[in-house]
Amino acid sequence: MGTEFGVESPAFVAIRAVLSLCTIGLLGSLALRWVVLARYVGPDAAQLRTTVAERLPRWIDGFGLVAVAATLARLVAQHAAVFGTQEALSRDTLATLLFRSNWGRTWWLAVTATIVVTWVAPRLRRATSAGWLIAAVAILLFAASQPLSGHPAAAQMPNLAVALQLLHVIGAGGWVGSLAMLTLLAIPAARHIAGDSTDSAARVAGLVRAFSPTALVFSALLGLTGLYTAWENLGGIAPLWQSTYGRTLVIKLGFLSIAAATGAYNWRRVLPVLDQPHAGVRLRRSSLIELGAAVLVIVATAVLVATPMPDG
Repeated sequence: MGTEFGVESPAFVAIRAVLSLCTIGLLGSLALRWVVLARYVGPDAAQLRTTVAERLPRWIDGFGLVAVAATLARLVAQHAAVFGTQEALSRDTLATLLFRSNWGRTWWLAVTATIVVTWVAPRLRRATSAGWLIAAVAILLFAASQPLSGHPAAAQMPNLAVALQLLHVIGAGGWVGSLAMLTLLAIPAARHIAGDSTDSAARVAGLVRAFSPTALVFSALLGLTGLYTAWENLGGIAPLWQSTYGRTLVIKLGFLSIAAATGAYNWRRVLPVLDQPHAGVRLRRSSLIELGAAVLVIVATAVLVATPMPDG
């Protein structure tokens, strides 16, 4: 078997990062519709929910299509990692990967879930409960497929490790994903609904107030599951600086601290003055910083997944 290409290669890291971004975006779309908009009590609530519901399926479809492409690219990358870059794709090698390994079963779960997402997304404009339920199940299965092929699946208690990692990803989606959809979709929709500037500011303020407790709950879920998993993987404090895994984790925690601090700033300083002039500019700037730091967290996580854990 060749060793020119491995799971730690930049291309493989990029594929995992794209898959994580799609997962978080899809989970964030669900959180926006079912949690944030459900809590919104500002002006034109029905019209705003309708407007967002009409636009949200396009985002879900886009995330799903990118996820399908990245999942197919992951198959090619895994083939190169296992058989070497000089080995061409063949019936035998693909059969070995897809039908004779746990990795293959997880890959089938991922690709099936993403195809279902892209199939159901255009139908979500009808706002049927069945369509959204299918989408939610497919998105959760896609999210679960990632820890099933990473470190959690090889843990001493794999079922617990996979469940915790899935909750960790749901926390990231509920916080960062819904923030992204709030910033890129819901707030622009609130501003473009016909009405005077006062109504527009009130709609934005109402959305942010609905989002804030959502972010607190999901970020707490992200933090608690992350701390537990990190402690289990490290087995102590010293591996934080004595192992590559620990040092990479410290980098991830640094980026996560920036995102969390920016979120706290939005909650404590921006949210109380959203009804004032120019508050929207402050909100947009700080939200983009929070999202930028979150993207760096995702990249660091993609590297961490392929980093050997310290010896127990």
